[in-house]
Amino acid sequence: MRLPPRVLFASLLLFGLLLNGGCAMFAPQDPRPVTELVAAAEDRVSRKAYHDASELYAKATAKEPGNGRYYLRRGELLEVLDDVKTAREVYKKGLRNVADNAPERQQLTYNLALLCATDLYDLDTAEGLLETLPLGSVPRLDLSAYLYLQTGQTEEALKMLNQALPRAEDPNQKALILYHAALIYDQYHDEKNTFTSLYHAINSATHLGSIRKIEALWMKISGSQPLPQPPGK
Repeated sequence: MRLPPRVLFASLLLFGLLLNGGCAMFAPQDPRPVTELVAAAEDRVSRKAYHDASELYAKATAKEPGNGRYYLRRGELLEVLDDVKTAREVYKKGLRNVADNAPERQQLTYNLALLCATDLYDLDTAEGLLETLPLGSVPRLDLSAYLYLQTGQTEEALKMLNQALPRAEDPNQKALILYHAALIYDQYHDEKNTFTSLYHAINSATHLGSIRKIEALWMKISGSQPLPQPPGK
C-alpha cells in the first residue's frame, strides 16, 4: 500500500529526527580521564579561551556528576562570557547532583541566588534560595544586603555588609561584599568610599565573573580609567 505524500513526508521527517537524535544520544564520551580534561580546561582559561574551557568542564561533569567544583568552575566561565542563563542551569544541575553535605553546595546556592538577583532580575527565586543558606553565614548576609539594595533599602543593606565583611575568609567573598558596598556608595555619590571599596574589591577578587563586574563599575564611574594595581602586583 502506498502512503499518501503527506504521510510519507512526515514519516521521513520523523525518521530523520530519530536518526539525528540517536546519533547525539549515543555519541561516545570524551575518552580522556577527568584530570586530563580539567588540565586542558585550565590551559584554555590561561589563554582566555573561556568558551572552550567551559565545554571541557561540561565533559568533566558528565564523567563526575557529583563533583561540585566542576559546576562552580563552569558556571564561573559562563558568567564571564555573559551567558548567565546557561550558568544558571549549570548551578541548578550542580544542586541536583551534588550530595547534601558537599562543601560546594552552599557556594552553588549562593552563586545561583546572586546570579538570579543581579543578572536575571528574578528576585523571587533569589529570596527562596536565601532561605536555604545558614542563618548568620557570610553568603546569607551578603545576599540579604544585595536584595535590600535592590529594593532601595540601602541603609539596611550597608549595615549587613558591615556585619559580613569582617567575617569573610574567602577573598572572593570579600570582593563581592566590597563591590556591593561600592554600589551603595555610588548611589550616595560618595566618591571616596566608592573608589576605595572597588580598589580593595578588585585586589581580592578571584572569580572571573566578579572581576568583570567590578571592572565594569570602575570603568563606568572613572571615565574608562583602568583600575590601579597595588605595589608589587
